[in-house]
Amino acid sequence: MSLYPINVNITDKLCIVVGGGAVALRKTTSLLAGGAKIRVISPAAHAELQVLARHKEIEWFAREFVEGDLKGAFLVFAATNNHEVQLLIAREAGKYAVLLNSADDPQNSHFHVPAHFRRGKMLVTVSTSGSSPALAKKIRQQLEIVVVPEYEIVADLFSLIREKVVDADGDSLANAELFRRLMQEGIVELILQANWFDLQMMLLRELPESVDAVTLMRKILEKHDTSGC
Repeated sequence: MSLYPINVNITDKLCIVVGGGAVALRKTTSLLAGGAKIRVISPAAHAELQVLARHKEIEWFAREFVEGDLKGAFLVFAATNNHEVQLLIAREAGKYAVLLNSADDPQNSHFHVPAHFRRGKMLVTVSTSGSSPALAKKIRQQLEIVVVPEYEIVADLFSLIREKVVDADGDSLANAELFRRLMQEGIVELILQANWFDLQMMLLRELPESVDAVTLMRKILEKHDTSGC
């Protein structure tokens, strides 16, 4: 099976987790990071899920899954230890066109969650199309060493530049050339080295005059509580 790579926006979308154990907790935690509206359906729930429910971070329906529970949902994680319930969830997912991830049937799931980690806005994922989660985990751990936490600053700065330059200008060729030059001039390395002075000099030199490079730098330094340039 070959999977198509895609990052999905689940902000404020109804995502359902059926099951209340450790697997359900992991799925719920991941969904929370994506800003989803989460509903857990299970007669019993992990203590941490109950805490989330008490704090109104998720909904918890303390009962068995029944027909109709997936109406209006965007995706569902079937994470129970009951094969019959898993099959019912799959049928309901088909009925309501809901994306399905089934813990006990990866081959018939609509999507898999890859091994991943975050660096702020940067999401790094590794997938083996479900063939070897252990291998995906190992590669993810290796990448976490290379893609250090400071890459969060890199991603944030590039986001600010895109907001000021790309969205306002609209000249895709010129913008592509701008980012090519920034990469070639070593913008990533300057950030990883916390060389704020040379970074600001580069931005003043390379960014259009309409962009206030000093203000961009100030925003980045204040957000990440770094020393001034």
